[in-house]
Amino acid sequence: MKSAVFERQQGQTSTALETVSTALSKFPKFAKLYMIQGQIHQSQKNYAAARASYAAGYKACPKETTLWILASRLEEADGKSIKARALLEKARMVNPASDVLWAEAVSVEERSAGAAQAKAMLARGLQDCPASGLLWSMAIWAEARPTRKARSVDALKKSKYDPVILCAVARLFWQERKLEKARQWFERAVTTEPDLGDSWAWWLKFERQHGTE
Repeated sequence: MKSAVFERQQGQTSTALETVSTALSKFPKFAKLYMIQGQIHQSQKNYAAARASYAAGYKACPKETTLWILASRLEEADGKSIKARALLEKARMVNPASDVLWAEAVSVEERSAGAAQAKAMLARGLQDCPASGLLWSMAIWAEARPTRKARSVDALKKSKYDPVILCAVARLFWQERKLEKARQWFERAVTTEPDLGDSWAWWLKFERQHGTE
């Protein structure tokens, strides 16, 4: 896989595709190989080949949600939002209660149908994944600015203080210019889940604007 990634980075796409094909013949259940193959085809605007790569991938590795998401985004890029929705619906049947798939479905609606449809999809997602920090975070930012704080209180309780929500609360305090409170909540977020890169990224952005040397 590393060889294929290196070849792709060097612009040697034909060689990279050959490497991936050889690897897939030996490791047909390795999801990342299908992702690389599909992404190379997609970067070349060869949507049919990319579609075939992703389809082979999610058939071989149906529990790999990233493959379903990449397949859905390909259909969006090809102007086929209806097909993108259908793929995500199928993915949710294979992977029930996957908040990542629900989040992607919400994003599809935002991009293609608008805020109202996205909110309806988000409500469905929260029924299926009532403790998801990812979905509750989306719910906070979907609210009008004056009602976000109240929504964040619900989110904290329902998600059991998920680190994604802790980070969202920090960002809300930042918006209100309550900088010390924002800093405290960013710290809580990264302490709760040190491996969550988004929290670190937001905190770094915050400190670059408001921290001291």
